Amino acid sequence: METAFTFPKIDDLPLQFQLSFRPFLAFLKAQQKQCTSADGLYELYAYLISQFSAAVAIEDAHSGPIDEARLKELFQLATIAVLPLDHSKRNIAYSFGLPVPLTIYHYSNAFEQIVHESPDFLLTLPNQIRKQERQRFAYHLILKKCYGIEVNKGNGPSFRIQNKQNGLARYYQLDINQSFMEPHFDGKLPALQPAWVDFVKHATPIPDDVEPLPLEEFSFEGFSFFLMEDVTEAETIQQLQDVFAHLHSDTEPIIYQRFESALRNLCGQPDLQIGLISLPQVNGKFVYHPDAKTRSVFLRNTDMHLDGVEDPRAQQMITQLFNNPTPHIFSDLNGLPEAKRQVFHQQGIRSFMLYPISAANEVLGMLEMGSPIVGGLNETILARVEQIIPLIQELLRYQLNQFNNNIEQLIRKKFTSLQPSVEWKFYEAAWKQLSRNPNEPTGSETIPVRFPQVYPLYGAVDIRNSSIERHKAVQRDLADQLTAIDEIFSNPDFPSNWDRPEQLREESYQCQHKLIAGLSPEDEPDVTLFLEQEVNPYFRSLLPNYPSLDGAIRRYFAQINPATGLFNQALKRYERSMDWLNVTVNEYIDAEEKKLQTIYPHYFERYRTDGTEYTIFIGQSIAPKLEFDPEINHRFFHWQLTSMVEMAQLTHRLLPILPLPLQTTQLILAHNQPVDISFRHDERRFDVEGSYSIRYEVLKKRIDKALIEGTQQRLTQPDTIALVYSHPSEIADYLPFIAQMQNSGQLQPNLEYLDLEPMQGVVHLKALRIHINYNESTQA
Repeated sequence: METAFTFPKIDDLPLQFQLSFRPFLAFLKAQQKQCTSADGLYELYAYLISQFSAAVAIEDAHSGPIDEARLKELFQLATIAVLPLDHSKRNIAYSFGLPVPLTIYHYSNAFEQIVHESPDFLLTLPNQIRKQERQRFAYHLILKKCYGIEVNKGNGPSFRIQNKQNGLARYYQLDINQSFMEPHFDGKLPALQPAWVDFVKHATPIPDDVEPLPLEEFSFEGFSFFLMEDVTEAETIQQLQDVFAHLHSDTEPIIYQRFESALRNLCGQPDLQIGLISLPQVNGKFVYHPDAKTRSVFLRNTDMHLDGVEDPRAQQMITQLFNNPTPHIFSDLNGLPEAKRQVFHQQGIRSFMLYPISAANEVLGMLEMGSPIVGGLNETILARVEQIIPLIQELLRYQLNQFNNNIEQLIRKKFTSLQPSVEWKFYEAAWKQLSRNPNEPTGSETIPVRFPQVYPLYGAVDIRNSSIERHKAVQRDLADQLTAIDEIFSNPDFPSNWDRPEQLREESYQCQHKLIAGLSPEDEPDVTLFLEQEVNPYFRSLLPNYPSLDGAIRRYFAQINPATGLFNQALKRYERSMDWLNVTVNEYIDAEEKKLQTIYPHYFERYRTDGTEYTIFIGQSIAPKLEFDPEINHRFFHWQLTSMVEMAQLTHRLLPILPLPLQTTQLILAHNQPVDISFRHDERRFDVEGSYSIRYEVLKKRIDKALIEGTQQRLTQPDTIALVYSHPSEIADYLPFIAQMQNSGQLQPNLEYLDLEPMQGVVHLKALRIHINYNESTQA
């Protein structure tokens, strides 16, 4: 005889359920009415109605509970009405009982099998259905039966429950059919609240200002039909999808732990060994991080190393494997080399699967599975794994992106942003850094990146007197603001009978006198502080009380930059002019630099100052596979001259439309000897090495302020190009191009050979100054 399972309440929900066959009898009578007397089902329903009428009569007579044997007979009869009349019901896990507290009176063989395999399953079942879900169950039943509202399709709610067994998790969907359950309420039903419907339909909490259903005043009679379906495969795939949905938020160990746990559940093998390794490439060679080898079932017991160079066997093996990326199943290890079979036997592996994972001819990685069961990995398991291959591809692709990001982050952290011409060198150094022994401190020694014997080219386009022009703009704005303040002070309605206005008026006059006398950099902060913290707050305080001053004060604040509290019209004109000029120059240089890369790969640096500076390093060590000859240098010298002329013409053409007419100066440092450069980790940029090379860097920093010997005149002047050099041989390569450009009319015929005043650490410098010809076509 079946044993009923009854569980105590696990919360304080005031729900009263009582076993009764009265709702089921009403269901049978309704079904019979839909049949004709000639229909065979009519007689079946008549028999069932007679049997359950007798049971209801016992209930009405209050003669005590129905004995277990009779209950079993009744629920077996109920099964005929609930389930199809075929043999499939033998494989269906179902039961009859009450939902709260969970009580099971009758169950199928399939349901009993689930309980037999895991005796604790039913004990944990009530705890897996949360209190809110049980509450929604009661609301759903009341809304449907008492208010006639069908919130969701179907006969009742569904729950996902978990059964842990032997290290694996099985998942079931529990559907509760409420068709044979009736709620009763003594008195008038409470008015329907839309929040109750939202609570059932969308799981939206009931607001505090809405009265909940008085569940304690309802009673329920009848029984429920529980249908349990094994959904482990679908649930496991959903868990895998959840793993991949959190790739960017979870740590790598957590991702792999969840992935392996879900895959073991999917395959139904708790002792399955799993390896998933991505196969990134560095400079066209497959590599893996030392940590990845420990995750590999196959590679962690082999002497092969994927470091990109030393072990061509590994490169060849992977290449051959992905020439035909199909899964390889060794159900009993036959087909594997004898040495590998012995290693697998020592690891407790009796069946092995290797699955190369690729997508659109892109090598992503490998999935390895080792089972302790002979034949444990077969076509059936493969079919399950095939369902999640798109997810595994996503995980491996994420791993590859992470690898590339780590390489690039290391380059940005230890080196600098990449340029195509030197990218190969940084990747080589970064991979050497990452592939070091993980026990070695990462910052112990950084792999150097250096390029010997490269030729430097330096040029600068500066804004003439930019600092002076900015100071003028600031003073003009301060003068305009003080004038506007004086106009407000002079307004007839301005309050003058207090000490505060007179104090501010006096301080404003003092600021005006400082401006007239020439505001020094030391006095400027005092003036701006006075305007921002004294005048502006006072004017704001006047607005509510002096309507007649409203217009003047609002016009004043309309001219103020909210971030500084100061007038900034003149400064904006200056900054707009500066930006316009710099954007024009930088866009030109960026476009030209792309063309230069096609002539010969080189390293290019552009610096933003008040204007723009650039340095180009070019030589054989930057592009070892391409031949470098002097003609390439000549082409770059020619570009330096022509680009300076074209940039000067571009900025000259802007003069009539600039808010503030600013001019540019053009400067080139001629240097025909190679230098050695290496990456400086402290400044994250390339710098020169050696005493002779360092002198070149010193020259770059000094020459923009150079003066002509015996005068106070700056070397750099608008409408000219200045070539600075130490020895006449350094400008010899430029002279033919200068003559050519003079003949074409781009440069004027006069040349100025000049000596420069000594500067700190630099003496005996010379310069050649060339005048630019702005012809009519240029000015048009």
